[in-house]
Order: sequence, then C-alpha cells, then structure tokens
Amino acid sequence: MKLKELIYRSLGYRLQILSSKFKSFDIQRDFGRMIIRKDDSDIRVFKQIFLDEVYYFFPQDFSPKVILDAGANVGYSTVWFASKFPNAEILAIEPEKSNFDVLKKNTQGRSNIFPIQAGLWFEKSFLKIHDSKSGSWAFETRVPKDGENTDVESVTIQELIRNYKLTQIDLLKIDIEGAEYELFDNQAEEWLPFVNMIMIETHDRMRPGCSELIDRVTKPFGFRKFITRELSIYCKL
Repeated sequence: MKLKELIYRSLGYRLQILSSKFKSFDIQRDFGRMIIRKDDSDIRVFKQIFLDEVYYFFPQDFSPKVILDAGANVGYSTVWFASKFPNAEILAIEPEKSNFDVLKKNTQGRSNIFPIQAGLWFEKSFLKIHDSKSGSWAFETRVPKDGENTDVESVTIQELIRNYKLTQIDLLKIDIEGAEYELFDNQAEEWLPFVNMIMIETHDRMRPGCSELIDRVTKPFGFRKFITRELSIYCKL
C-alpha cells in the first residue's frame, strides 16, 4: 500500500512532507508530529500501531501508572501508549542508534516519556546489534563473539526498577527480536513479581521453544495467557 493511500484511508490524519529524507505527519487528536523514514519498515510499524491498533487489548478500567516499552523502535508504540494513558510514566527502550534518534524526535516534549538507548537483557553487559536486512524493525541484539566490537550497553529490568524507584510495572511491552528468550530464561523471578501485564511478540522462528519457555516461567506468578493477533498477553489483573 502506498504511503499516501494509507494516510488518506485513516480518518483524522493529515499528510505533510517536510523533506526528501523524512516524511512527517501532523496527526490530529493527540499524537503530535511523527517521523516516517522513506524506504524503510517504518510505514509498516506505523500502520500496525496507529491504524490496526495491535496493542489495543486491556482489561476494563485499566489505568497504568508505569509502562515499560522494550523494543520501542522509533517510538510509535510509545506515543500510542502515551495517548491512551496520559498519566502513565513510560520508559522507552531501543538499542539501535538510528531508531533511537528518531524515537527521541517523535517523543520530544512529552515529560512522561523517558527514552533509553540500551538493549534489554538479563544482565549488565555490552551487546552486538545484528542487522538482519529486514528493515529497521528487525535489529537483533546478542552477546558479541570473541574479538567483535560491541554496539550498545544492556539494561536489565531489575536495574530499571532500582534506578527509577518503581514499585510496580503495570504494563511490560516486549518486542526484542528473540532476546526475550534470554530475558525469561535468566533471573526472571526477580522482576516478574513487579509486573501486572505483559504484551509480547515472541520469535519462535528465531528461538525455538520461546513461547513454551515464557508460558512456563510466568505460570507460577499467576499470569493468565491470551492470544491476540501476533501478540501473547500475560495478565494477572
């Protein structure tokens, strides 16, 4: 679908071309101005989040105070959550620099959003970013091989809880291209008690057994599982 066709099909959207490098939108309602890069996967992410609203799955009267957006990409999901829950504090984590630079532009001026350039991981480390050549929505993080340079520092959920003095994480959104396996396979019992709801896109095609692992690890903490579109929802509310 062409960009202009996509925008004109959505009520309340008005297209404005700012430059040859970026396409930016003045989005009515309360999303503000958004950047969409040309010839990239941004438009597909934009469509998923703002038009298809893939994250619109919440218990009745859900009113989160803290949202952790892991794999925030260029910030569309972060801004969407902020529009739905304007009183929530949102930590937006993205490891890849070009994505993170756009995320900062897309979320600037919003005092309740805290962009963090890091890779979500189970321990403090330095990670390598792998480009799968599938667009900027598919960067992967992994432990570097011997002799490889590193690209980004990791951050743990335990560290975020400690540094931001969190007593709970009402919503944990995870889309981290397979790294969820390591996240749930190591010390997850230390942070799962703080979490009320998880929205996760699992990548079993990359890490076989990932969904089964997460099911097993979350079960003792009282999470119920739901499937909606490509997301697995774990909820104990």
